Amino acid sequence: MTYASRFVAFTAIMTAVSVVLSALSVPFVFGLRIHFFQVAVMLAGVIGGPVSGLVAGSVGGVYMSALRSDPTIVVGNALLGLFTGLFVRKMRPVLAGILAWVLIQAPWLYLTGTYFFNEPGFVMQTILTTLTVEDVICAVIADLLQTHYHLREQVFPKLPVVGSPASSQSRRSYSV
Repeated sequence: MTYASRFVAFTAIMTAVSVVLSALSVPFVFGLRIHFFQVAVMLAGVIGGPVSGLVAGSVGGVYMSALRSDPTIVVGNALLGLFTGLFVRKMRPVLAGILAWVLIQAPWLYLTGTYFFNEPGFVMQTILTTLTVEDVICAVIADLLQTHYHLREQVFPKLPVVGSPASSQSRRSYSV
């Protein structure tokens, strides 16, 4: 299986997982509910890279966006996946996910909520607090999955270069 087909398949699976997880929620304090679909978005960014995170975040955010009648959710989750994929090149997945939230997605949500939807400050503080809890939990889960199971290496194994001694040895070992 080529890298491109693995990439497309992985991105499609992470997108589907994010859509399914966005439909599930867990009760939280004060009657709020938290969602964990960001795990799939962050994993897509961590394992598949920025483009995979962007696709999983944007398509995965469509359900939440439709549920809340807020089109900015799609862009916010796309940014989360994109920047998690970019930041993970220089740091651990947990830090990449948290930084993508703190530096990119949270300001985006605050600005769009405050200036586009005219939400009061208290409402925005409640939303951002809840999403901070969600994103930190999701970043920790994504980090544990990647560091414990080495998912990137399993999904995208290093393939031998055609014509190299390693590739000819691997062909000989499979021949009958």
